[in-house]
Amino acid sequence: MYYQFIPSNYKEALRDKARLNICIAKDLSENFGGSKADYLKRLNRKLRSKIAVAYSFNAHSFAMAA
Repeated sequence: MYYQFIPSNYKEALRDKARLNICIAKDLSENFGGSKADYLKRLNRKLRSKIAVAYSFNAHSFAMAA
């Protein structure tokens, strides 16, 4: 599904989700061991797909930012 109109606060919501994923990954790594990057890869997988759909015109650079 491609979005024809992207709300102005959608970018901010994606940034907030990415920041939240960083906090969750840090907490999981402190409590259960492992590296923060391993948890962050799993958490950001769905976020990257949402970014790719919403910003299909320049998906790669936005997905790399997550």
